[in-house]
Amino acid sequence: MSKSVYSIVLNDAVVEAVDEMAYKLGTNRSNMINQILAEKVAYVTPEQHIRNILDTVEDIINEQDVFRIMATPGDSSLMIKSSFKYKYNPSVKYSVVLNKNGNSATGELRVTFRTQNENLLQALDNFLNIWNALEAKYQNRDQKYIKSKGKYVRALDLPVEDYDENQIGEMISEYITGFDRIMKLYFAGESIGNIEREYVKFYRGCEYQI
Repeated sequence: MSKSVYSIVLNDAVVEAVDEMAYKLGTNRSNMINQILAEKVAYVTPEQHIRNILDTVEDIINEQDVFRIMATPGDSSLMIKSSFKYKYNPSVKYSVVLNKNGNSATGELRVTFRTQNENLLQALDNFLNIWNALEAKYQNRDQKYIKSKGKYVRALDLPVEDYDENQIGEMISEYITGFDRIMKLYFAGESIGNIEREYVKFYRGCEYQI
C-alpha cells in the first residue's frame, strides 16, 4: 500500500497524547496517527492485519502452560519462551516476525536456543537436522530455512488469500506447538522412529502446511 506525505494541523495536547500512545505501543507518531484514522474509518491497514494475526497467536499460546509471552517492541513481531528438561535447564525463544506486503503478510519463525554449552548445541543441531529431513520428506515443497549455531530461521508460507487472520494465527501457533513438542521428545530420548511418527501425526493434523 502506497503512502504519501500530508500536512495537517493538530492541537499540541493531541500530539502529546498520540506520542505517548505510540511510545507505549513501540511505534512512531505517523504510524500511530495512521492507525487511529484507519480504525475510525473502519479500514484495516497492513500493520493492523499483522497485529490481528499475532494477537490470535498470543491468545492461543497463552492457553498453554509450556509457553510464556515475552515483551515485544513494535507491532510486527511476537516473542515466546519455552523451557525444556536438560542438565542446564535451558530455554528456547520463538520469534514470529511478519512483514507487510499490501494487505497480506509474509514472515518467518526465528528459533534461538539460550545456551553456551557445546554438547547441548551439538544435540540441538542434530535435532534440527532431523526436523529439516522430515520436512523435506513430507512437505510438498522446498522449505526455506537458515540454520546456524544455536539459531534456526524458518520462512513461513502464509495463505493470506484463502484464510482469515484468525485461521492464519492458528496455523502459526500450531507449527510452534508441534516443533516445540517434538523437540522435547527428542531431548527426552525418544527414538528417531517415534519422532518421525509424531511428526507425521503433527503433519496430518495441520489444515495447511506453512
